[in-house]
Amino acid sequence: MSSTSPKLVVTGVASGIGKETANELRSQGYEILGVDRAAVENFEGTFIQGDLSTQDGIDGVVQSIAAAAPEGIQGLANIAGVPGTAPAEVVLNINVFGLRDLTYALRPLLQPGSAVVNLASAVAYQWRASKDRLAGFALASDREVALQTALADQDIMENSYLFSKQCVQLLSEYLAAEFLEDKIRVNSVSPGPVETPILEDFKNDHGREKVNSAAQVVGRFGTPVDIAQCVAFAFTPAAAWINGTDLRADGGLTAYRETAALREAHVTPSQV
Repeated sequence: MSSTSPKLVVTGVASGIGKETANELRSQGYEILGVDRAAVENFEGTFIQGDLSTQDGIDGVVQSIAAAAPEGIQGLANIAGVPGTAPAEVVLNINVFGLRDLTYALRPLLQPGSAVVNLASAVAYQWRASKDRLAGFALASDREVALQTALADQDIMENSYLFSKQCVQLLSEYLAAEFLEDKIRVNSVSPGPVETPILEDFKNDHGREKVNSAAQVVGRFGTPVDIAQCVAFAFTPAAAWINGTDLRADGGLTAYRETAALREAHVTPSQV
């Protein structure tokens, strides 16, 4: 690949959606700087092994990115994340603070016209109902104090994945507004159930029958390629006027569930 190819950082490249996102963006001409806590052999691009769950880990990753791209980067895809079966503190540190603090740390390297895409989740679509609560956590300046407060909240402890992805949706809109002055767009993509290595964890966290029924409703589970293509779209010129927006990629699952009562109560035109 040419040394003049635009550089784009993708986290979580060892497997699943992160791996396919790196592949998709590479096929579109980007030079990929891939980040993961797991080692990746024969990575096509620059691979940086690092842990995004701690500030020291983030600092190390940022130093490596700056060394690999001293002229700056054209985008960041925050794909790395852990399921709700992990300890709540790990979920919140990686899914929320890892994403937030890496994005802020890379802000000086993001060139005007760049884009950031955060991986949220379709389960988080009602986040606005808890906007103030989410902001109190996701925008906290003291990570440790915020964590201790959250870990004392039984609802967050029992729904750490949902809470973390609602925070991602809030952060995506917040950062989209804050980064306007830098001419950097920030959007999110919210997948439904996807066939990745953590699908079993997702079933265990959200209920096996509920997750399996989702695939039956819309015909299949999503694939990492389905989501990677949505993420990649957000970096294209076609998305140049899309900012602060969430793209829900769930095959219509949320629409099906949210209109169930309406469809039962009303006769549709096709039935007349």
